Amino acid sequence: MIPTKPNDVIWTDAQWRSIYAKGQDVLVAAAAGSGKTAVLVERIIQRILRDNMDVDLLLVVTFTNLSAREMKLRVDQRIQEASLAEPDNEHLKNQRVKIHQAQISTLHSFCLKLIQLHYDVLDIDPNFRTSSEAENVLLLDQTIDDVLERHYDILDSDFIELTEQLSSDRNDDQFRNIIKRLYFFSIANPNPFKWLDQLSQPYKNEGQQNQLLKLLNDLAMIFLKAAYEEIIKSFNLFSMFDNVEKQLEVVEDERRFISKVIEGDMINTDALVSHQFVSRFPSITKKIKEANEGMEEALDDAKKHYDKYKGLVSDVKNDYFSRSADDLKLDMQKLAPRVAYLAQIVKDVIEEFSKQKRSRNLLDFADYEHFALQILTNEDGTPSHIAKTYREHFEEILVDEYQDTNRVQEKILSCIKTGEEYNGNLFMVGDVKQSIYKFRQADPSLFIEKYNRFTSEGEGTGMVIDLSQNFRSRQEVLSTTNYLFKHMMDDNVGEIIYDDAAQLYYGAPYDQADKPVQLRPLIEADRETSELTGSEQEANYIVEQVKDIIENEQVYDMKTGTYRSATFKDIVILERNTDNARNLQQAFKNSDIPFHVKSKKGYFEQTEVQLVLSFLKTVDNPLQDIYLVGLMRSVIYQFTEDELAEIRVASPNDIYFYQSIQNYIDDNNAKEDLVHKLQRFIKDIKNYQDYRQNEPVYQLIDKFYNDHFVIQYFSGLIGGKGRRANLYGLINKAIEFENSSFRGLFQFIRFIDELIDRGRDFGEENIVGPSDNVVRMMTIHSSKGLEFPFVIYSGLSKKYNEKDLTQPVILNQQYGLGMDYYDTDKEMIYPSLSSAAYRAINRKEHISEEMRLIYVALTRAKEQLILIGRVKKEQELTELEQLPISKDLIAVNERLTAKNSFIFIYSILAKHQSASLPDEQKFERDIETLNSEVKPRVTITIDHYEDVSTEEVTPENERRTVNDIDDFNSGNDDVKAKIHHQLAYEYPYQEDTLKPSKQSVSELKRQLETEESDTNYDRVRQYRIGVATYERPRFLSEDKKRKANEIGTLMHTVMQHLPFKETGLTREELDSYIDMLIHRNIIEEDAKADIKYDDIMRFIESSLYLQIAQADKVYTELPFVVNQAKVDQLPEDNQDVSIIQGMIDLIFQKDGKYYFVDYKTDAFNRRKGMTDEEIGQQLKEKYQIQMKYYRNTLETILKQPVQGYLYFFKFGMLTIDE
Repeated sequence: MIPTKPNDVIWTDAQWRSIYAKGQDVLVAAAAGSGKTAVLVERIIQRILRDNMDVDLLLVVTFTNLSAREMKLRVDQRIQEASLAEPDNEHLKNQRVKIHQAQISTLHSFCLKLIQLHYDVLDIDPNFRTSSEAENVLLLDQTIDDVLERHYDILDSDFIELTEQLSSDRNDDQFRNIIKRLYFFSIANPNPFKWLDQLSQPYKNEGQQNQLLKLLNDLAMIFLKAAYEEIIKSFNLFSMFDNVEKQLEVVEDERRFISKVIEGDMINTDALVSHQFVSRFPSITKKIKEANEGMEEALDDAKKHYDKYKGLVSDVKNDYFSRSADDLKLDMQKLAPRVAYLAQIVKDVIEEFSKQKRSRNLLDFADYEHFALQILTNEDGTPSHIAKTYREHFEEILVDEYQDTNRVQEKILSCIKTGEEYNGNLFMVGDVKQSIYKFRQADPSLFIEKYNRFTSEGEGTGMVIDLSQNFRSRQEVLSTTNYLFKHMMDDNVGEIIYDDAAQLYYGAPYDQADKPVQLRPLIEADRETSELTGSEQEANYIVEQVKDIIENEQVYDMKTGTYRSATFKDIVILERNTDNARNLQQAFKNSDIPFHVKSKKGYFEQTEVQLVLSFLKTVDNPLQDIYLVGLMRSVIYQFTEDELAEIRVASPNDIYFYQSIQNYIDDNNAKEDLVHKLQRFIKDIKNYQDYRQNEPVYQLIDKFYNDHFVIQYFSGLIGGKGRRANLYGLINKAIEFENSSFRGLFQFIRFIDELIDRGRDFGEENIVGPSDNVVRMMTIHSSKGLEFPFVIYSGLSKKYNEKDLTQPVILNQQYGLGMDYYDTDKEMIYPSLSSAAYRAINRKEHISEEMRLIYVALTRAKEQLILIGRVKKEQELTELEQLPISKDLIAVNERLTAKNSFIFIYSILAKHQSASLPDEQKFERDIETLNSEVKPRVTITIDHYEDVSTEEVTPENERRTVNDIDDFNSGNDDVKAKIHHQLAYEYPYQEDTLKPSKQSVSELKRQLETEESDTNYDRVRQYRIGVATYERPRFLSEDKKRKANEIGTLMHTVMQHLPFKETGLTREELDSYIDMLIHRNIIEEDAKADIKYDDIMRFIESSLYLQIAQADKVYTELPFVVNQAKVDQLPEDNQDVSIIQGMIDLIFQKDGKYYFVDYKTDAFNRRKGMTDEEIGQQLKEKYQIQMKYYRNTLETILKQPVQGYLYFFKFGMLTIDE
């Protein structure tokens, strides 16, 4: 019994029922933002408080580990609150202990615990480990290789036909991918072998074939009836015009034909298959247009309706009935042995893969589910005695996100739940409208079947409860979403009826501010107006919307009833995928707006990563021309295009470029320098090939980096930090790979290729916390469960990914496998009865999933929703407005063939605002008559990119090439003379271009030293570029000895802040002064050990210290910038030279005269017999150039003589001679 709800509780009636309903299985259909998590937590708490149930007697299954942790934390907090309110309650005290043993986890975690407890039933080693993604991918590939190798040895006739059909001329990659897909489909079933065995049944059973024909007939009838409507519209329009007898005759013939084809319930397939259209529709001549002046647009419409009719009929013929019904049945009989053989290959793969995993003591996530099921069931499929113990233990099983369950998981749950649906203990929460994980084999039909079977009272079956009140979004977001889905989703396309129970009801306490949904179609600018692609234009347009939000919008706080200004973190950009992420990153970067995209795409497209992959593939097998030539052309080996061409031309008939290299080296007529270059390259590759025999992959990559300064080079390019991270990321992946049960370069390359083929990436993640103030972009999938004040839902015009629908093998969990028919004699492929039917079913399921993705995206918005799609021409929007409707929905054929989400959204939301559309093409005459819950509140703003863009483009007609100029003035000698004068111009200060515009005193010192020793300084400098001059990171410096240059920097820092007192400093005062530097974070805490106290005290006790202490003014660490011409006293006509910059350690002024001091921490060797004077002279000579520039610089700036001192901590003071 559900208790009576008090008046003062916050729960709605539906929520109250969801919290307390029991006695049968309960399914809660919780719409977006309806508080399902809060309801789930409250139900758990009430079972503990009201029913005195122990928390460890509940099994709570969540979709992710994060959800499980959050739920356990919330339950724990509620138990603690209740325990504090009733401190003497022993039951609550016990729950605070038992919460840590509570089974609140993902189903995978529950399965893992089950396997760990009952591994003896499975006869597996209890010390198993979970395989990594790398291991699983490679092991499955290897298994498929081994299995196929066995079948290639046998060469069964059915296998030969199968490989001919499913392989290309070059390789059998497609065949392998089909086997892999079929493997993943099969293991998503409780009994994979049984599912595989039944795949060939429709190919043998005529009764099932007739069912498929009926299915095709019903689907084709939808399109043919739509075609009939189009030809009627064409006929009616042409009947209004003069001089169109020929056109009318063609249209009339087609009208009679289509009427005959769709007469009755069954399509006349014979008439359809044999029908031929006229080769060319009679053209609309100028004479016809003149005869029907003022009706040109209607003439075009008449022809468009005919074209649409023709397209619909052609698609039905090609997709469904390319052959007669008898031929289709005969094709199925011929395909039966091929399908059975394919199923057998997959069964072999399952068995072999299982053996391989057991031999390595590995389990993957699929094993978790199947082993758990094996523990919980007997051989006949009935629950085992272990399952019965779990049934007795768990008082209730609660499942979150039930719509994302697959059939194996459903079977596991059915084994441990008690009773039937009418008296069971299974509580399920979910929203089938948010079921968006079909690609992971989630099966929304499980939810739909129960939703349709259960009743609101639960009499004789389970109970269904609808949570429809939304506490997240404003009324405008909800009512517009409801309006969209009322006209988009039904059980034909969408898999559920979007009725009153399914729609969203407003429940959040917002104020009455008007915040309509913004629908913003963007008309692309053409190439003459913009140099940007359509995607780049859309990215810039999105940035403008973000700017508008920041400048003009506010966020309402429901708790306080007040507004605050919008910030970047309030905004999210949602798209179907992250294909446009790069364009958005650039657009936001250009506007200096912080932006983060939650994506790892594009890693393998990076130049630096492609270079390393080319290197690895060349080392593995140099007979791969693309990778070999790519490596040779790279910055590492720097072969030019001309050199490569010369190598190839010398031996053009070689199969591989590597052969051409060898032949060129052996050619007596070859260029000597190119031969040497090639010999070095080949030697390098062979050295790496030898190295990889004994070393792991990551060591090979590291050696390549070090040998060729790869890290240093790419660090110096634009985006160096990211490039460096990418290069290190590849090493990390190689290390992870080596830790698996696989080894070797070939396997690593194969693993990377597999990731690329699967569209997987592992670029460096830029982690952004939830409180970071950035605009976020994410996929709709990753946004599920989240909410944002402002949602920009863009990329609506992007085409749906229909790759799976174009495969030669179509897979469907419920129906099985559809294979196109391949005629081995004619070498032609036809759609078979099964492939045509299952392709149509999959298209329907695919569109349904895309609709659910739209629902998830729209319901993320709290304050405002902005919808952005783009079209090339405004006329496309008019055509979308005119999209045919059937009763209250967009016509079924239009929904089934929709290519993007913008078609749905714009056509539905624009109809009621159209002034030109007749009432019969609208859903209602006046939206004001609609209930407030379904009344669209939307503003449509059509923007042309050229009107909103700030981009400046030179018009095409104003662009000139050299050839244009030459042709235009080819006979004009004056113009030729001017051109010659301009092109022959020589820059008068050519020598100055070779000088650096700015250099340091230290650089000048090195330059003059090398030139004096007859060495080319440019030669020295190019090697210095690769020298690491970065400051070591803190983690590398910790607990490690400082280098000499770091100690020198530390001593300079101490000297920079050293106080000068005439009385000097004691050792204790010096120590206190250094403690002060540490306290002020000027030097690090561990620096004391490296500070040379004795050296500093020696300086304090010197005459130089006293002289500085008695000075009138003291300046430390004084930077300067001065023209080198003035310092070097060059002639006035040679002023265009370098700027010198530097830093002088100390300058002091005494008695009107300036002195400078330069500290030196150099260590030096006192050779035996050397006097102090000789050492002093040697040190003076070493720093003569540097001191000269310091003195000349100061004299140039101060315009008076300057005296200089060098102070060596290891020697003492030296005076620079005048």
